[in-house]
Amino acid sequence: MIQPETRILVVDDDRAFRVATGTLLRDEGYEVETAGSAGECLQTLARGPFDIVLSDLVMEEMNGIELLGKVMELYPATTIIMVTGFGSIPTAVEAMRLGAYDYLTKPCNNEELLIKIRRAVDDRAKTREIERLRELVGEGNDFANIVSQNDGMRKVFKQVRQVADTDVTVLVTGETGTGKELLARAIHVNSTRRSKNFIAVQCSAIPESLLESELFGHEQGAFTGAQRQRIGKFEEAIGGTVFLDEIGDIPVGVQTKLLRILQEKQVTRLGSNAVTPVDIRVIAATNRSLESLVGGGTFREDLLYRLNVFPISLPALRERLDDIPLLAEFFLQKHRSLAHRELKGFSPSCIHDMMNYVWKGNIRELENLIKRAIITAEGEVITRLDIPGTDGNRAVVDFPLTTSIPYKTYVEQVLSDAEKKYLMRMLEDCHGNMNEVARKMEVDRKTIYRKISDYAIDVSVFKR
Repeated sequence: MIQPETRILVVDDDRAFRVATGTLLRDEGYEVETAGSAGECLQTLARGPFDIVLSDLVMEEMNGIELLGKVMELYPATTIIMVTGFGSIPTAVEAMRLGAYDYLTKPCNNEELLIKIRRAVDDRAKTREIERLRELVGEGNDFANIVSQNDGMRKVFKQVRQVADTDVTVLVTGETGTGKELLARAIHVNSTRRSKNFIAVQCSAIPESLLESELFGHEQGAFTGAQRQRIGKFEEAIGGTVFLDEIGDIPVGVQTKLLRILQEKQVTRLGSNAVTPVDIRVIAATNRSLESLVGGGTFREDLLYRLNVFPISLPALRERLDDIPLLAEFFLQKHRSLAHRELKGFSPSCIHDMMNYVWKGNIRELENLIKRAIITAEGEVITRLDIPGTDGNRAVVDFPLTTSIPYKTYVEQVLSDAEKKYLMRMLEDCHGNMNEVARKMEVDRKTIYRKISDYAIDVSVFKR
């Protein structure tokens, strides 16, 4: 559905083109103004913002490339689409390299024009949504990287805001790859300790023989190989935050000393009797059930009580499927420098596969697969990820029954997939003839154009 605030400025010294294109876009619901030259374009932009500028490449006085540079300098938030004759396509490609969103060749195909405009509008909407979500989450960089519109994650955001400016110990639970360290950093950067160190310790990655020294420090000669004094992570973090990841893997002997630090806020280095006060905040995380570890005798119950003052549970990615398109777009923007070409997004079938995969590695797995897809992409749109258990670019299991998402969301996904398949079959049967497709489907052409844009369907492949 076209957003009513979408404003388009058509720039061309050909009056007939301005009138025809303006009429076409107004009929689609856009707010349109026209300009007969680059100078008039700049004057019009100075009077008020436009979302999209559709500009001819070859004009007298100032050409499209020069105008592109001016608009990007003065109005960087404006999307620019260039229009050119067939003989100037290399120049149009150069314009895209310089920052233009896309280009069209004259004489313009109305269907292609509307599809490209729609895609530009959709991409602007995605960008605004990501920026809005960043603002909802917070101003700190690490906090702003937590992208979500999911109700379960909104509850997590609320908890972070509630606890950030306190000094209570936080226990973050969640499966591997759900973003526990990112959440811990979010708590730190939104706290009064933000100007001090955030020290992350991956407890499961440090050998048991070294963990005690790593956490508490040691004096010279405290053990074989201790050739000089070393401060531990708790002293290093004085005034700031210590994040203990996979706290359930800490040996029982070290747990006793950790309990003392939480109770007394003091640390004693190995090989020393001196006590050092440590003003720190502790955030711990685990992907295991600490209650089960307590029951099995491998985790101290009193330490669990000390850690579990303010628990926050991060939902798995399969429990926040509505976030997958946003996360995919976010990671595409984050890692787009890995690409060998300009990438404009994901095909609907690719999004479908992402939303129907179990994601055992959660967000970390999704990000890694998207990075790989960016590197290997061959076109402007990513059409597939190397998702385990897929055949070609389609999921082997199509819309599996699941109770992890609401019924309404599940039905919407099924209907969307069916609608796309139906539309593609119609386009194939009618050889891409829009009038024929609209007649057979008994809907107006505007609806067909909108659906083609929504599903990023290339109509040209159906024409014969």
